Amino acid sequence: MAIHPLIDQDRDYIISLRRWFHSHPELSMKEFETARRIEEELAAIGVPTRRVGGTGVLGTIQGRRGPGKKIVLRADTDALPIRDEKTVPYASQCPGVMHACGHDAHTAALLGAARVLKQLEDTFSGEIALVFQPGEEYGRGAILFIRDGALKGADRSFGIHMQSNLPVGQVAMNPGAENASVDHFTIRIQGKSAHVSTPELGADALYAAAQIVTALQGLVGRLKSPTDPALIGVGVLRSGEGYNIVAKEAVIEGTVRCFSEETRATLNGKIVDTARSVAALYNTTAEIETESFTRALINDARVYAETAPVIEKAVGKGNLVAKALSLGGDDMAEIIAAVPGVYAFVGSGSEAVPGSQMAHHTPGFDIDERCLPIAASLYVESALFWLKQEVSNV
Repeated sequence: MAIHPLIDQDRDYIISLRRWFHSHPELSMKEFETARRIEEELAAIGVPTRRVGGTGVLGTIQGRRGPGKKIVLRADTDALPIRDEKTVPYASQCPGVMHACGHDAHTAALLGAARVLKQLEDTFSGEIALVFQPGEEYGRGAILFIRDGALKGADRSFGIHMQSNLPVGQVAMNPGAENASVDHFTIRIQGKSAHVSTPELGADALYAAAQIVTALQGLVGRLKSPTDPALIGVGVLRSGEGYNIVAKEAVIEGTVRCFSEETRATLNGKIVDTARSVAALYNTTAEIETESFTRALINDARVYAETAPVIEKAVGKGNLVAKALSLGGDDMAEIIAAVPGVYAFVGSGSEAVPGSQMAHHTPGFDIDERCLPIAASLYVESALFWLKQEVSNV
C-alpha cells in the first residue's frame, strides 16, 4: 500500500473530519452546516471557494507553473433519512438523519487531498476543481455544477465511493458500466367512491393500482433482453379510506433502473401506456409524472486505461479489481458524461469494525477508517498524474 506521504501525515486530521461530518449529517439540498465546514477547512489552507446551488462548494487550486489542464475531483456531501443505531462517539447527533452511504468519508478524503495538493501547487501547472456536491441521493447536485459552468473546459474527472462489501485495501473500477440510470415515476389513479357491497356504482382506484403494479413487472420480463440488466421497482402504494369503501384515489411511486438508454426510453414509455390502459379498463384514470435522477454511470475507457496503473501502484498489484454492475445509481454519471473520467469504489469493510460490512443505506452502517488515507491518496495521485501528462479528449 503506497499511501502518499503527506496524506499519511494527515491521517488523524482526515479521520477527525470524517467523524465530524458523520455526527452532523444533513439531508439532500440542506447541507448548510456541511458546506460551511468545507469552506472553513479550505479557507484555512488558502483555497478560494464559491457556492454552487446553495449548498454545493467549488474550491479551486491553481498550479503555479502556469496554464495547463483542468482536473475535476468530486465528493458528495448529503446524508439519508435513516436513524443511526450505532453506539459510537461519532454517531449522528441529528435524530432520523444519518450518513449511511459513506458521503462523510468522501468529503473528508477530498479535504485531505486538497491540503496535500495545495502544498504541492508549485510542482504542477493547470487547475484542480474541488467539487463538493450536494443532493446525490436524489440526483440533484451534479447537474447544478454542470449548469453553473464550473466544469467548463475540464479535461478529466475523478470520484471515489466507499464500498462496504469490498475489503479495505482493494479498489473496484471498470472500463465501462458500473451503475444504472435512475428515473422516478409517480402514478395517480382517480376513481369513484362507493360502498363495497355495490362496487358497480364506483370505480376502484385501489384495485386498478394493484393491477398496474403487477403489470409493470411484466414489462421488464417480456420487453427487453434478459442479458440487458434493468428493473422496475415499486416502493409506494397508498390508497383507501376504509375497509368497506371503494377507494376513489391511489398513488404509486417507483423507479426504473437501466444501463441502456434505448431500454430506458422503452420502459419509461411503456409505464405511461400501461398505467393509462389498465386504469381505463377499470373505469379509472391515471396521471403519470416522471423525473430523471441520473443517467447510467459509464466510465470512460480511455481514462480507465490511464488511471488503472496509478490506482494499482497506490493499492498494490492485484488489489484493483472489477466492479460488479449495480442497479443503484450515482449522479457522478452526469459529471463523467460532461468530463471524461472514472469512478473508483474504495473498499471500506473489515471484520474489525462492526457495521463496516453492512449494506449501504442501513442503520448500522459504518466504515473501517483505514480506507480514508487510501481514498485521499487516490484523489491526489490521479490529479497529479493527469496534470503532468499529455491527455486528449479526442
